[in-house]
Amino acid sequence: MNRRTSIYLPQFTVGEDAFSAFGDEMRKYGTRVAVVYGEKAWNASKSYVLPALQAAGLTVTAEVLYGRDTTFENVKRILAILGSQEIHMILAVGGGKCIDTGKVIGDRMGKAVFTVPSIASNCSPVTKISIMYHKDGSFREIVKLRSVPSHCFIDPRIILAAPTKFLWAGIGDAMAKNVESEWSAKSGEHLDFGSEFGITAGNMCFFPMVREGKQALEDAKAGKISEALVNTILNIVVAPGVTSVSVQPDYNGGVAHALFYGLTKRKSIEKNHLHGEVVSYGTLVNLILDQNWDKFKKAYELNRSIGLPVCLADLELDRSDSLEDVLEAALANQELTHTPYPVTKEMIYRAIQELEDYKS
Repeated sequence: MNRRTSIYLPQFTVGEDAFSAFGDEMRKYGTRVAVVYGEKAWNASKSYVLPALQAAGLTVTAEVLYGRDTTFENVKRILAILGSQEIHMILAVGGGKCIDTGKVIGDRMGKAVFTVPSIASNCSPVTKISIMYHKDGSFREIVKLRSVPSHCFIDPRIILAAPTKFLWAGIGDAMAKNVESEWSAKSGEHLDFGSEFGITAGNMCFFPMVREGKQALEDAKAGKISEALVNTILNIVVAPGVTSVSVQPDYNGGVAHALFYGLTKRKSIEKNHLHGEVVSYGTLVNLILDQNWDKFKKAYELNRSIGLPVCLADLELDRSDSLEDVLEAALANQELTHTPYPVTKEMIYRAIQELEDYKS
C-alpha cells in the first residue's frame, strides 16, 4: 500500500457572475496576470474578463495568442515572450487546446494557472494533463503536469456565444470518460479509494447526458441558460475532470480515445471533425467490443437523436477501408497501456464492423 496519496480535486465557480470570484481566488497568488487566449474566445469574453480582473485589483501584464494547436513550438514561443516579465499567474481563456497550452506554460514557469473555458467541449479546464500535437495536427503525446489548475471560472454566457457544435461534441467526449474508466478497471483488481471514487463520479458523465443532453442542446440553440444547460456544461467540464484526477492513471484510457488518436492519421478527421465527435464514435466501438449492450443502446440512441456519429460514413470513411494505419496507431497509443483483457486490432475492427451492421 502506498504510504501517501494526494488527490487534488477541481475547483470551479459557475454562473453569470462567476468572474466576480477572480479576486477571492487569484489574489492568493499575487496580482500580475498573463492571459493566454484563443482569438475567437478572447473576442467573445474580454469585455467580461478584463473589467472583472480590474475590479479584482489584478494587472494584466501580457495578452498572448496561443496559436492553433497545442504544440511544443507554441509553448516555446510563448515562454520566450513571458520569460522576461514579472508574472504571478497564467489565465488561459479559450477552448481545450488553448487551455492545455496555458497549463503547460504555467507548469514550465512554476506559476498558478486559472482557466476560463469559452466552449464546453472537454475537461481540459480542470485536469492535470495536456494533450500535445505535432505541427501537422496529428497526436504527439500526453504531458502529465504537476497540478490541476488552481480554479476554473465558467460563465454560461460565454459558452452560449460559441457555436453549439462544441457543446454537442463535448457531450460525446464526456460520456467516453465514464465508459473508459469503468472498462479499464473491470478486470477484478482491487480499486483504491481514489479510483472507486472517480469511477463512481464518472457516472455523472453518462446518465445525466442521456437524460438532459438533447434538451441542453436545444436550450443552447435558443440562447437559453437553463438548468439542463448548466448541468450539461458541468458534466462536460467538471465531472470528467473529477474522474481523471481521482483514478489511478491506468484507468484514464480506453478504446474510444485510442481510436480517436488513431483516426487523426486521416487528415479529414482533424480538419473536418471535432475531438468529442470522433470520441463519441469510439465510445460505441468500445461498448460493442465489451458487449456492454445496455449502455451501448443508451449511447447509440442519444448519438442518433442529436447527430453524433454512429457509423464510419458519419466520419467520411468507408466500411470497406481496412483502417490498418488507424488501428496500428490506436493499439500503440498510451490509452491502451492498461486493458481489462488483451485487445487486438482484429477485435477493434470486428467491433467497428458490428457497429456498421447495427440497427436499433
